[in-house]
Amino acid sequence: MAFKEFVFFLVLLRVASSRNGGMVKGNDLNNLISEKQIEPRIKSIETKHGDIYDCVNINEQPSLKHPSLKDHTIEMRPSNKVRDILAKIHSKKLPPSFRYAKIELDEECPQGTIPILRVTHNDIPGNVSNLNKPQFSSLQSNGGLEFAGLLTKTTPDKRYHSTIAGIDVYNHKVGPHQYSSASVAVEAGDGPNFNQIQVGWIVNQDLYGDTRTHWFMQWTSDVRNITGCFNLNCGGFVQTNTQVPVGGAIDKVSVYSTDEQVVMRFGLIQDTGNVREKWWVVYNDNIDPIGYWPPTEFKQLAEGADTLKWGGYVFTQPGDNTNPPMGSGHFDDGSYVRSCFMNQLQYTDSNFDLKSPTDVQIIMSKPYLVGDNSYKNDTQGYSFCFGGPF
Repeated sequence: MAFKEFVFFLVLLRVASSRNGGMVKGNDLNNLISEKQIEPRIKSIETKHGDIYDCVNINEQPSLKHPSLKDHTIEMRPSNKVRDILAKIHSKKLPPSFRYAKIELDEECPQGTIPILRVTHNDIPGNVSNLNKPQFSSLQSNGGLEFAGLLTKTTPDKRYHSTIAGIDVYNHKVGPHQYSSASVAVEAGDGPNFNQIQVGWIVNQDLYGDTRTHWFMQWTSDVRNITGCFNLNCGGFVQTNTQVPVGGAIDKVSVYSTDEQVVMRFGLIQDTGNVREKWWVVYNDNIDPIGYWPPTEFKQLAEGADTLKWGGYVFTQPGDNTNPPMGSGHFDDGSYVRSCFMNQLQYTDSNFDLKSPTDVQIIMSKPYLVGDNSYKNDTQGYSFCFGGPF
């Protein structure tokens, strides 16, 4: 799995080429998502942090400017098959003391529009949580990437068509050129044919220019030979939700060693049949997905995933002797208020039956540990703890 974990590092850091903000190949949408080119703005929404989101006609979203999606017809909702899966997922409620993280804007964009973060070429890191301007970190091929979590054991001819989990959300003090994240992922293929989609939360000052926790998504595609797609940094993802901005900040997070636990439930669900093999991003108990990747984006994932992965990542540059925190920054096996956790792990198999994991592999390395992985009860479902200290 070393190659796949390295690719995740590339994805998060390839969006930057130098500390002077030089762009790298693949970030073509940096030139499309600009204050000048997003128009007409039907409505603008400003957050308390000063981020401005423009409500843009859904058919004018930047992703559709890519040649691969030139003639794409937007699907506004998944098939009934996917909606039936969502209904089953939503029947699993959170424990009484837990609550979902809020990633929606306070206002909704008008019907037929989606929120896009406004970008100006004069933006500098730290003044807005801007995902699409040039980033400011260096790319290291031998960086210190660590993963702690679970993955399914790859079996020939076994395919998965969704992955869902609730992820405990934290905010850490992460140093320069470091990050800490937790995500769910679908993967297929290997080497140059490797495909991956991840969705979860992350703290990374180099990418966002702030110390807040953001939700994120990233993908690696063999169709266009892309290993650096992060949020909206390149074309491919079609946004459909009118209130959830891609990569937005999560303000309220879990409080260590208290009952105030904040969970972000993320899912990746593949649609098949008449609407073909789209991969939808779903969240919390919302019936409306955030958006999808069309089947033209992937070869290996078109038939489903051969590996599912749940867990945390941290990165620090070579020569940095500090350890970024993972999860809650602590590990107390079995304690769901002191260790970061994932709960209600589920997936769909080739028959599109919703199941809990039964055959998983544990990956960890000190000081980042994994424990308590098992089916607990109808509320927690299949759950596990992970993470480690500063």
